[in-house]
Amino acid sequence: LARAGGAPTLAVGIAQILHQVLPGENTMAFWYHFAILFEALFILTAVDAGTRAGRFMLQDLLGSFVPALKRTESWGANMLATGGCVALWGYLLYQGVVDPLGGINTLWPLFGISNQMLAGIALMLGTVVLIKMKRQRYIWVTLVPATWLLICTTTASFIKLFDPNPAVGFLALAKKYSAALDAGQVLAPAKDIGQMQHVILNAYTNAGLTVLFLIVVFSILFFAIKVAIAALGRKERSDKETPFQALPDA
Repeated sequence: LARAGGAPTLAVGIAQILHQVLPGENTMAFWYHFAILFEALFILTAVDAGTRAGRFMLQDLLGSFVPALKRTESWGANMLATGGCVALWGYLLYQGVVDPLGGINTLWPLFGISNQMLAGIALMLGTVVLIKMKRQRYIWVTLVPATWLLICTTTASFIKLFDPNPAVGFLALAKKYSAALDAGQVLAPAKDIGQMQHVILNAYTNAGLTVLFLIVVFSILFFAIKVAIAALGRKERSDKETPFQALPDA
């Protein structure tokens, strides 16, 4: 907790690399601020875009059960869905405040998997759109990277879930600390029994979120294949857009 933290440390590393590639007088300060600005913009835009996209998806999901929640012109439905998304990532923020071993330590192992899974989902949807537009000759542009990303992220997810090495696998880490806790031992980086329990909770949280990511991705993959097969069986284009509807003056 008394150290510089991940963001400045990463920025210093990036600055040193860029300074070696493009040296110059007093350029270390420039590259450091360049890296810090890049990090800040990346994090802010990721959270902002993720919250907005998540709000639309949550409204669409909840709207299947309560149709009123699907209305994007409704302030109540918008606030409810936005609050739900903010609460989800806000939990990780809260954990970082109350638990020194939580927060970014919980989020970071999942970020690479979830980030590239999102790219895979977008490419799957792009493939389906191309098929529905009867432009199958172009689907390799989206299908090849989508296949590669799904293979990589799924493999990484299973490794993080089931690898027997506690330094890699979430479940192995939870079992190791649970066994030590039952024996009354305190393992680093935990400093007391309370932090031992936090490590176990964080490991199971990561494992649960990883399983959730896999369920979402394979659900979308299943429906993408189903829709693509149906579109291939039709002679005419099946892509369409929702007709434009102007919002009320209010």
